[in-house]
Amino acid sequence: MFPTLNGKNLLDCYEEDLKILLENPDYRENEFLDYKVIFSFLEAPKGSEQREKCLLEFRSDVCSFANAEGGYLLYGISDDKGMAKELIGIDIPNSDTDRFELDRKNNLASIFPKIPPLKFHFVPLSNGKYIVILFVAHDSFTPYIHLGKQSDYKIYKRAGNNKSYIGYVELKNMFNQSLALDKEILNYRNERVSFYQSQEDTEDFRYTKFMLLHIIPDTFFDSTHNKYMLALEKKQKVDLFSIFKEYVNNTLSIPNVDGLRFIGGYQAAECLLNNNGIAECFYPLNACLNSGDPQYPNGFFASTYVWDKIQLTIENYIKKASYIVDTQRLFVCISIIGCKNVVTEHKIGTYHVGKIDRNTVLCHPVAFENIFDPLTNQVDMKHLKIEYCLALGIKTSDTLNSLLEEMYPHA
Repeated sequence: MFPTLNGKNLLDCYEEDLKILLENPDYRENEFLDYKVIFSFLEAPKGSEQREKCLLEFRSDVCSFANAEGGYLLYGISDDKGMAKELIGIDIPNSDTDRFELDRKNNLASIFPKIPPLKFHFVPLSNGKYIVILFVAHDSFTPYIHLGKQSDYKIYKRAGNNKSYIGYVELKNMFNQSLALDKEILNYRNERVSFYQSQEDTEDFRYTKFMLLHIIPDTFFDSTHNKYMLALEKKQKVDLFSIFKEYVNNTLSIPNVDGLRFIGGYQAAECLLNNNGIAECFYPLNACLNSGDPQYPNGFFASTYVWDKIQLTIENYIKKASYIVDTQRLFVCISIIGCKNVVTEHKIGTYHVGKIDRNTVLCHPVAFENIFDPLTNQVDMKHLKIEYCLALGIKTSDTLNSLLEEMYPHA
């Protein structure tokens, strides 16, 4: 069980709270807690063998917590046989904690399959230094490994007050758990599609022809990462409505058992923001199929109009992501239902007519690998747009051609 001080999470503690740790056997190092006097690699000369050795130790410490149940690394605290002894602190140049945090994350960039979910907390001390608390979370992407030489690696997990190697059977189970994420996402999407299809339909075929946009954090089926969206909205005054403003125009949210619901929008759209971080946009399509043209008896899909809403909603979610999720990795899924044989493209002067070829289109999930990196987001958004165009049967559009040339120049 994760330790608390004065009823607080360690990431909410101040200097006075941390003094409780000192010479207190209840807070001896264990599977959730590790004390470090310094970041040892910062004391070694750059480029030296000693520095690289210390960096490997830092990465293995982080991996060991991520591969177990998660836990806290507290830097700037000395210990005696695992029991905290003194709040010494860490020197942070110019007190620039943001830069210090970014540099430490860069030090962890060689961890695979990605950097584990991390949270930093800097506790200022009266001596002008800081206690640096690094929380490492467990998630579904275990096992985590850091690579020095590709041919020589070890995988660690936290065990008691130390770290140990992971054996073959446990390692195999971890990989199976990672593979299960794709299945969980597919099951969730199918469940939501079935939910809307089971609703009593309306004259405008609201529940027959619709699109679902899902933004899914990689921690969504681990309830320890849940946030209370109503508390974020009311107590922290986080403007969550702005995520969905492309679909709904009513700024009032409706609480439900899963999180918040937003309705009263364009073409009877509905949006959800669940406590597990999943955002869902239900968007009836009949009004934007332009079915009045006799040339297109099944309608013409307004692909650019629909895409613009998708892109802006993803961007709006990312702006609020630091409040909503504990991870930097999201999956974006687009599902289009009931639009078989709807035309999506018709190039004049050619024989090609783009059409949606099935009634249930589940675009392949696209991973946004680091939502806090704008350049990475741009690349991932382009991959998503390619998936979107291909799902709609679009082949010859200038936009798609440009994207394919940019993303796959040597294909």
